[in-house]
Amino acid sequence: MSPSGPGQSPLLLIDVVAHLDELGIAYAVIGALAASFHGVVRASLDADAVISTGGRTALVDNLISDLEAAGMEVSYRRGDRDDPVEGVIAITDRHANRVDLLTGLRGMERDFATRTIETSLLGASLRIVGLEDFIAMKVFAGGPQDLQDARSALRVSGDSVDLHLLRGLTARFGRDASEALETLWDEWCRTKHDAVAGEGPGPE
Repeated sequence: MSPSGPGQSPLLLIDVVAHLDELGIAYAVIGALAASFHGVVRASLDADAVISTGGRTALVDNLISDLEAAGMEVSYRRGDRDDPVEGVIAITDRHANRVDLLTGLRGMERDFATRTIETSLLGASLRIVGLEDFIAMKVFAGGPQDLQDARSALRVSGDSVDLHLLRGLTARFGRDASEALETLWDEWCRTKHDAVAGEGPGPE
């Protein structure tokens, strides 16, 4: 099901994923769709993904050629040495729907695709970034909305987090990210403790 009008970026993402699968390019959906999957309420319709090409520029070139042949408008921007994003393939259709494919995120484990979670969207199969990778990316981004997204994900799924894995993934993004994670984790633990204490028997 391809987009038939504006505001249908998730449908464009489904089309793009079909090309990724055909070329054997591993990916993980991030952005608003991943946030919603992990329990974060967002109004945004953005549909983004990070892909793993193993540094093979020919694979990126092949992907761009395939997308253009399918009638999509494609631009590719490489990040500079100080940019945390290695590169972005921006894809738009004639309805102004847009999908951004990150060709890498500096510090992100290259095996992220092995931890994706398969789900269904409008009858199509998509692979969503794993919970620990999602939280690590958010604390690394560090903006108020990003930290709120990480906080919300912990509130919904904190009990199922692999803390050892999460700490390891976050450490690759640097000390600031690790410190932000510990702050959020301590906050979540206190909130959980208070909630449990509040459920106990009241005074006689």
